[in-house]
Amino acid sequence: MLFEKSEIIGSEKPVVFEKGESQFTYDELINIGENPEEYNFIGFSPVYLNDTQLFVKLYQKGE
Repeated sequence: MLFEKSEIIGSEKPVVFEKGESQFTYDELINIGENPEEYNFIGFSPVYLNDTQLFVKLYQKGE
């Protein structure tokens, strides 16, 4: 799911501009065969569709 900037402003979760190796979008988790329920929502990652900046949720494995 893609979010516009206005939808994430005020969120307690940060925007992560440089995604780490252990951080994934939901689609990436599904594609690598991981169970998204084992991951925590940690913030938003920017993506670009044409010239429009949108955001996707970013996940990292829970401890």
